[in-house]
Amino acid sequence: MTKFVFSLSIRFSKVPCKCYATRRRKRRLGLGMKILAVDDDPIFLGVLRPMLGALGKDDVTIARSGHEAMFKLVEAEEAFDCLLLDIQMPGMSGVQLCHNVRNLPDYRRTPIVMITAMTGKRFIDDAFAAGATDYITKPLDPIDLKARIGMAERLLKERSLTASLEKKFDQRSDIIAIDVDFDTPFPIPGFERGVEYLALENYLLMLGGKRMYSTAAFGISVNNAHAFFKESSPSGFVNMLGDVASAISDAVKSEQMMIAYAGAGNFVAVLSQAMSTDRSELEAKIQSGLEDFASFYAADRLPVPQIKVGDLARTSFFGLFNPTSILDHAVTLAQSRSDVKTKAWWTAA
Repeated sequence: MTKFVFSLSIRFSKVPCKCYATRRRKRRLGLGMKILAVDDDPIFLGVLRPMLGALGKDDVTIARSGHEAMFKLVEAEEAFDCLLLDIQMPGMSGVQLCHNVRNLPDYRRTPIVMITAMTGKRFIDDAFAAGATDYITKPLDPIDLKARIGMAERLLKERSLTASLEKKFDQRSDIIAIDVDFDTPFPIPGFERGVEYLALENYLLMLGGKRMYSTAAFGISVNNAHAFFKESSPSGFVNMLGDVASAISDAVKSEQMMIAYAGAGNFVAVLSQAMSTDRSELEAKIQSGLEDFASFYAADRLPVPQIKVGDLARTSFFGLFNPTSILDHAVTLAQSRSDVKTKAWWTAA
């Protein structure tokens, strides 16, 4: 495994032209968002375009198939800021298109919203597993579309930090400024198994109450995260989270789940089926992976991250239930867990 390395300086090699800088600044603020809408139904596209225009989103490019969309993505002079994808299309489905898009370096973190008539859990699972960040069902409701575009704008604003971190990590550059908040979730650079926390919330909201009964979540908490945040630099804190993410990925590489960084040194995973590893074994695997970085931490006079894996959090059959609250409950269970061993942790999943 490789340790993440960042430093705390920044400089620019060139200054872009004023018009380009202005356009980029507007897009960072959510104005002038460049959208690619992909659907094989020309009638729906004819409805979607004016609805987006009513939201002030006029820079909309249309593609009527997955293959046409891939061509436009690759050939575009300037990357798209948001993708709206139908699922059922001939030749290449929207799910396959989403998967292919995530393999393009410029689109690893781009908001992808599925707009489809498919409401079954299998379609929702497949879409988010392929990398979708949100999901809207047809017929399209203007209020729902406005809310989802607003979420895409939020992701777009958060993407700049992550993109910079990933770019510098890939280049092994020592030129970067990092400003991270302890409590705020953000995508961990290089964490290929990870999804945005907001995308995980969107997934649970799409499942709704009834379909949540077959879903469970568990938290992975770094016990000494706050002390690490205080004693280390911002880059050191990101390094530590990267190490934990790497250890988690190695420990669950054969399992099917969605994992996100939830902020405050906590990770949360959502799954719909039993795992082959029990909690104590999973915790031991992650901690063992972190021990591989012990020499790096010793050199920096920092402790090795200490983690706890929590019990399963599930929905309740009684009363009203917000699907996303399962994430908070999972994190709380991990933070408050004692060292007492429990039995049959995964058998009920």
